[in-house]
Amino acid sequence: MKCIEDLKAEHRAVLVTLDILEKICNDLNNNSQVNHSHIEQIIEFLTVFVDKCHHGKEERILFPAMEVAGVPNNGGPIGAMLLEHEQGRKYIRGMKDTMRALDSSHPENVQTFLKSATNYKTLLTAHISKEDNVLYPMAEERFSQELDLSLMEQFDTLEETEIGVGKHEEFHQMLKTLKGVYLG
Repeated sequence: MKCIEDLKAEHRAVLVTLDILEKICNDLNNNSQVNHSHIEQIIEFLTVFVDKCHHGKEERILFPAMEVAGVPNNGGPIGAMLLEHEQGRKYIRGMKDTMRALDSSHPENVQTFLKSATNYKTLLTAHISKEDNVLYPMAEERFSQELDLSLMEQFDTLEETEIGVGKHEEFHQMLKTLKGVYLG
């Protein structure tokens, strides 16, 4: 299923980003010098690529199609994923609210950022595992090839309208650069 392959590929990019974020957090925790533009790039990736684009594909396209195919939302796996998306948004807001104050002499700003970032990484790592191993196989069992093609077209349209043509590739280039800096 191409639509599920697309989402899983995005998950792999998210996991790399979370590893980079963890390395940045380790540096912050050890009072090492951190490039604040890298933090801003990561926050933009989490806000635009992960939430607006990836979660947008799930919330506006995939999950409604799964509901039509018989997967429950309320009290079911879709509802659980939606709650986790909301929790992730809160953690991103926590990082955004404190990232500009990381240079200040207030260590509580660093601790608040670290807590939000660590909680986000923990949440999203488990979330991705649930989607890849439980939710997405449910979709694959229920979706026809025709529906899969339709969903892919809708994914492409959402990506172009929500984040813009070429932005997806820009994010992947940014990740490649940051991966070289932080993950060797």
